[in-house]
Amino acid sequence: MNNRLNTKMINITNNKSIMKKIMTLAAVAALVLSACAKIETEKPVIDEPITFGAYSGNAITKAGTPGEMTTDSLHTPGFGVFAYQTTGDYSSSAKPNFMYNTRVYGASWTYDIIKYWPNQVANGDTDGQTDPAQAVQADKVTFFAYAPYVAHNSASAGTVADTSYGIIGFTKNDDSGDPKVTYKVSDDLDKQVDLLWGVSHGETWTNVAGGTNTPTTGFPYYNLQKPAIGTAIKFYFRHALAQIKLQAVAAYNQVAPGGTAQDGVKITIKQVELTVPGMTQTAVLNLNNTAANTPKWESESGSASLALTVSGSNINSLLLDGGAVAAASQPTGVTGTAADVITSGKYYTVIPTDASTTVTVKITYYVTTDDADLKDGFSRVENVISHDVTFASGFAAGTKNTILMRLGISEVKFDAVVEDWTVGGTENVDLPVNTAGA
Repeated sequence: MNNRLNTKMINITNNKSIMKKIMTLAAVAALVLSACAKIETEKPVIDEPITFGAYSGNAITKAGTPGEMTTDSLHTPGFGVFAYQTTGDYSSSAKPNFMYNTRVYGASWTYDIIKYWPNQVANGDTDGQTDPAQAVQADKVTFFAYAPYVAHNSASAGTVADTSYGIIGFTKNDDSGDPKVTYKVSDDLDKQVDLLWGVSHGETWTNVAGGTNTPTTGFPYYNLQKPAIGTAIKFYFRHALAQIKLQAVAAYNQVAPGGTAQDGVKITIKQVELTVPGMTQTAVLNLNNTAANTPKWESESGSASLALTVSGSNINSLLLDGGAVAAASQPTGVTGTAADVITSGKYYTVIPTDASTTVTVKITYYVTTDDADLKDGFSRVENVISHDVTFASGFAAGTKNTILMRLGISEVKFDAVVEDWTVGGTENVDLPVNTAGA
């Protein structure tokens, strides 16, 4: 009996031991499950892709494709981005190690090699949690942009395929400091390329650590940290060049523009020539402007008189002279309302200057008048007129500078006066003379 009792006691003891082990394992399992549950309920560190947006208040053009564009049109050529990842703030020693002339384009502003925000933020809190994940250092990214996008054929050399006009080169992908774009002016209306650079517009920028800063309006996006999900870097593009446009208006029988021509009379334009002295041919645009919303031009060279000629199909078809034909066969011609002389979508661009600039304007135009009594059925008078016009403040970036040519025309009028007779001399002639009587 004692043996049985001892056996039972041993079994009970063993069972207790086993139960303790089971309870201990269960407790461990509970702890493990609890730990797993804790990990699963905390917000994970998410690699967030960088996204972009763009807006242009005015027109832009792509190299080799002249013509003004709206913001919507920018989606086709896109814009180029240079990005610098730094530990701490951006400085002159930084290199474009994150993006180099990356093309952003399409309806959703996409780019081909997707980049993700660095997860290391300034205060070490990479996920904004009560018990945050910790970062070893603070990574920041600085973004610069230009438009329209032009492909480089060598990132290490900063070269492009066509160096005859427009955007002809960039800083190299191993160059320290600010990204720069080299631009060359063309005197060909079919090769006018607008150049823009991107700035911020004072958007509020909240990062994942809960920090908030507002990028300074009119400057690039400096030292950005990983933002809230879905935040896009929206560039506001500004014009880095100045534009010159031509208009013509008639003054019919009056000093001020306006009035109406007689039936059968047309003023049509054959050619306009502009000479703009002392204009820079090539310059470098530093995308890191130092004055708000003001382009930073450097390394200007090739100063000379820029000779620009507008003729043929480059003249507005409503104003273009139709040759030696009757007024009825000519286009509308110049009227008392100002009209653009250059074909729609074309214009001249120049590198900005704040120096007073005197432009010489020379125009060749015709006045055609129908007259059935003449051999050809019309008269046709050629006028070649030149004059200087001064822009005292030069040509500022982002401005359209208009030369309005006022063509004065007055009718040939006649007047007549019939003079009264005047008293002339009197002479006597005897045929014969009578003699007096006695």
